[in-house]
Amino acid sequence: MFATLANFANRLLAMPPLYAALWLLLLVATGVLAVMARTEWGRRRPMWRYGALAVVAHLALICLATTVQMLSADRGERGSAPVRVRFVVKATPSQPEPSPVEEATTQTPVVEAVVAAEEPPTPKDEPPSEPVAPQPSEPSDQPPVESTPPKELPAEVTPTEPPSEPAKTMADTSPPELMPLPQPAPVANPTPPQQSNAAWPDTTSFPPPIPYEPLAPTPAEEHPVAEQSIAPSTLPVSITEPPTPYASREIDDRLKMVEDEGGSRATEDAVAAGLAWLASAQSRDGRWDSDQWSGGHETWEMGHNRQGAGGRADTGVTGLALLAFLGAGNGVSQGPYAENVRAGVEFLLASQKADGNLAGNAASYAQTYCHSMATFALAEALATERERNSTSDSTSRLSRGVRMAIGRLVATQNKSGGGWRYRPGDRGDLSQMGWIVMACRSAELADVPPPPAVWTGIERFLRSTRRGPNGAFASYQPREAASRSMTAESLYCRQIVGWPVAGSPGLLDAVDYLLAAPPGQGKANLYYWYYATLALHHLNHTDPAAADAWRRWNGAMKRSLVASQVAHGPLAGSWETNTVWGGYGGRVYTTAMATMCLEVYYRYNADEVTRDPWVAARQSPTYR
Repeated sequence: MFATLANFANRLLAMPPLYAALWLLLLVATGVLAVMARTEWGRRRPMWRYGALAVVAHLALICLATTVQMLSADRGERGSAPVRVRFVVKATPSQPEPSPVEEATTQTPVVEAVVAAEEPPTPKDEPPSEPVAPQPSEPSDQPPVESTPPKELPAEVTPTEPPSEPAKTMADTSPPELMPLPQPAPVANPTPPQQSNAAWPDTTSFPPPIPYEPLAPTPAEEHPVAEQSIAPSTLPVSITEPPTPYASREIDDRLKMVEDEGGSRATEDAVAAGLAWLASAQSRDGRWDSDQWSGGHETWEMGHNRQGAGGRADTGVTGLALLAFLGAGNGVSQGPYAENVRAGVEFLLASQKADGNLAGNAASYAQTYCHSMATFALAEALATERERNSTSDSTSRLSRGVRMAIGRLVATQNKSGGGWRYRPGDRGDLSQMGWIVMACRSAELADVPPPPAVWTGIERFLRSTRRGPNGAFASYQPREAASRSMTAESLYCRQIVGWPVAGSPGLLDAVDYLLAAPPGQGKANLYYWYYATLALHHLNHTDPAAADAWRRWNGAMKRSLVASQVAHGPLAGSWETNTVWGGYGGRVYTTAMATMCLEVYYRYNADEVTRDPWVAARQSPTYR
């Protein structure tokens, strides 16, 4: 090995300076890529790593194309007698054939070909060769020109001693091995930092991962694929697949799209930092532990004692964390955080009860929230895998888990009012409805559609909570006063279920109502910001009258979130819990919600957003 390296170094020094510089640049670029693949700094910048990998690959190809012959093996045996080849061209057809080969007597180390200008003596025993008759030419208007006999081809040259081994060609030289893509960091088991007013749990004795039985793969017949028959005469030359709802999450130049949609490099850096913190906060069994990260510390909110319900909402905050990772293009089989996503998905599937319930050990106030958030996350993970045409075992297990979770929602819906609340059959509230609508729609995109009766009940409940002239506003429950959080959530739900919102009566009244309390005023409410950000962003594409509203809201939202993100210390990348519902859900809740707000620019494909309804496959048959 050392002899090979020494030989390579000697050849590098013998090269022209330009070629040597190319190889040195390749070595430097490879070293930079290796550093980025092994350091946390590099893992937080996947686009930089991919760019460095592309540079290394192109440099390797350039070096091979320009210098491979210089790095090939020597021709012939060292010390063997050289061969001198003399090619002699006859000046006139009457001259005899020259002697074909003369043995060389010099010690030059290369094969030399000499073209002789002089005429050698003709051997007396060889007759002169016959002249070659000129070939007839095509008729022409020009006067004929006397043709000159062509020169005779030289005789085949046979060297006295052939080289011992053939020279290597481009095809014989193997290209340098490219650096592999960096593997995602293993799921961390962090020790939470100490704070002056909160006693952190002991993390030195976490329980082992929850054992679970792998779910049996879903039979193929449960997901029939509708085949489209196209007559051969109508088949186009090339078929371009329509854009898919999640395509924008994985585009190559995502920063350009972010800037076109109203974001910036600062918002993308904030997303990257938020995901890095969430990855570090994940427990080794795949969950995000709500109580470990300050969940359930808030008991009173909106005038009601919640009894610290958020402290046991592990499946709910795990679902939110997974949605944040999925929103940035990660999945169970793709992305720098694929391992974190797989571990979280496995935790949720292991927590699912036989009746499909994903609430885990959540208290009564949090059970429906936890189930719907976890269902939303599993359904979106399945939908993104199906979008990538994945047929892995994890896709089959996900499909069964989503089917069971949707079955649970079907069983617990209030059949008369159409909503959900804390217990099965409760009269619904709009706060629960938003997560369930997103879970059901994501399941449809994953080819696990809820029954039509579920959507009929959802639309009935949405109508019952609309308030004000033309139903512009919305309330928490029917016959209650309207609020901004519920108005934003209702506006977004109406977009999902397929009601044509753009240009509808009272729309601008609802928009003005939201803009009266933009981010940055009063106590931060990430729940309200999340729904208003999604709704106004999609209205920006479908209703020109809402374009200025999106510009104003988006400017306030991104300024507030980027400025309030923790910048230093062990909590860097997260958001504090001093927000409305922040003490209820904890630091994982606030960080996931803030990150998802900043992912709005590419969370759903812009081509899908321009439709009204933007992501729903249906036009609601009952809208009026």
